[in-house]
Amino acid sequence: MDHSRKQESPASHPKRPEAPLPILEEPIDLTARLAFLSLGDQDRVHLAAISRRMSRDSDAFVEQFYAHLFRFEETAQFLRDPQLVASLKQRQKAHLESMLAAHWDEAYLARHLRVGDAHAQVGINPHMFLGAYNQYLQFCFRRLAAPNAEMQAFAEQMLSLLKVVLLDIGLSLDAYFQQATQNLREALNLVFQANTELRQFAQFTSHDLKTPLATVANLCDEVLDEFAEELPSEAQKLIDQARQRAFSMSRTIDELLKSTISLSTKVELDEVPSGEVIHEAVDQVRPQLEEKQIELTSASQLPWVMGDRVRIREAFYNLLSNAAKFIDKTPGRITIDVDLRGQDCIFAVRDNGPGIPREEWERVFVPFRRLPTHREQPGSGLGLYFAKSVIEAQGGRLWVESELGEGSCFYVLLKRPPGAAARD
Repeated sequence: MDHSRKQESPASHPKRPEAPLPILEEPIDLTARLAFLSLGDQDRVHLAAISRRMSRDSDAFVEQFYAHLFRFEETAQFLRDPQLVASLKQRQKAHLESMLAAHWDEAYLARHLRVGDAHAQVGINPHMFLGAYNQYLQFCFRRLAAPNAEMQAFAEQMLSLLKVVLLDIGLSLDAYFQQATQNLREALNLVFQANTELRQFAQFTSHDLKTPLATVANLCDEVLDEFAEELPSEAQKLIDQARQRAFSMSRTIDELLKSTISLSTKVELDEVPSGEVIHEAVDQVRPQLEEKQIELTSASQLPWVMGDRVRIREAFYNLLSNAAKFIDKTPGRITIDVDLRGQDCIFAVRDNGPGIPREEWERVFVPFRRLPTHREQPGSGLGLYFAKSVIEAQGGRLWVESELGEGSCFYVLLKRPPGAAARD
């Protein structure tokens, strides 16, 4: 069953792939898989012969196959829409043709990974998956054996063997996935416990962090009150800036504490001036920019968006800080652009850093996952994961496009306030 479906990119972004590949902890070595299954050139010859004989029967199989699916409620529930069924039948034919074509390359791997991912997303269990292939193999065996009576008898024997083998595989997979699910459940419980402890820690430490900041601000006030006339104007200016920074940091702690406490609650969306928020994020990352002599430019007009101000700022801070950390060129450059597309607002944070390999585009957002070339850099490996999480919690999207040696571009899609597109 091929239930994969085309997924359009945000605002039909031209470079966005039709559907993202599932995130795999370790890439699949297709060559090793082929070798383990002993699939080679002779198999290609056999499959080509089968393809020639079965091509004229593909419509008959698809109709028979979907008639079989409709007999079971557990599969029929996915097939309520006649237009969807018609589309799935065409995809099924294309999928089977692809399987028999035996072009075992990266495109084949990507296509079939998306098929498996699509089945998992809609809730199709592995035994249904095995049942689908069982139906196809039964159909093929019987067509290929006809009209030879001895071959038909042999095919029926092989089909009985096939059924029991698939039953055994299915039961083994059930046990495997139950164990994996149990392990995942235990891991999620640990994560929930850790998040609870983290929120408690944030509450307990916020007072300890704010107290010295208040002391610094008060000391700055006392210096200005007592010794203002004795200090040069530049010194007064610096002390006042320190005082303002202390107050700003105290507000940030309050906002982050509020955000941490409400992490598990629904995000309330407000109209947010993205220009102000991004300016605050730039101000936070400015010491990194100055230290590495990185030039940052931003679009002059940045729109209002729907979201949570604190979380949007922290997401952009993480993107900018990540870009500044890994830029390896002089001069370093970061640009922030925006593209308005109807109700969608797509920000682009570009840098001229080392770039990210194509196969790592999705994995850079996995928590604690770091590129091999970046493992010597300080950091927790959580920045991009946090940025993606908070953007998606607001109904937005975050993705990356990159070219090795040419830098990276992180795209942030957020919704605009109602009626904003009509007012432009």
